Amino acid sequence: MKRHSTLLFGCGSIFLALCSPQAALAQQSSKDPGLDRMIAGGKTQHELAQYVFNTHGCKGCHTLGHDGKLGFTAKGAERAKGFEGCINMLTAMTVIVQVPDDKRSSEQRQKVARFTEFGCTSCHQVTPGKLGLTEVGAKLQHLHLGCVDVEKVVASSTAH
Repeated sequence: MKRHSTLLFGCGSIFLALCSPQAALAQQSSKDPGLDRMIAGGKTQHELAQYVFNTHGCKGCHTLGHDGKLGFTAKGAERAKGFEGCINMLTAMTVIVQVPDDKRSSEQRQKVARFTEFGCTSCHQVTPGKLGLTEVGAKLQHLHLGCVDVEKVVASSTAH
């Protein structure tokens, strides 16, 4: 009987994976159980984007604008001085990770520190020679909720 129930569970998991990519994705463990619960619960892309905005460091620097664009908190405005923006920082990091730590300029070191400080490392993994994704980042990418997507979805909901 036990083998039979295991077989049914296995088939059920395969059926679930085929019928509901979001539910199957939620079965994969990540370091964000709240995100996993939301995915398993069938939350909308907007609800998922709002969750990421609220819990992954975005709202520490950004506010939701009324014109469909993100604004800055006081902390964000201060940090933004001389800062090229999140997407430009991500682009710069793809180059910086290819430079050995001991060969990085002070500007490159500052960008790496800000990348961590701003919460980017909850989704982006910095490894020598390469910028990859963490488990959470890969899951969000699969759901079409990368950095730019979260910004667009969250900001667009405030424009209406």
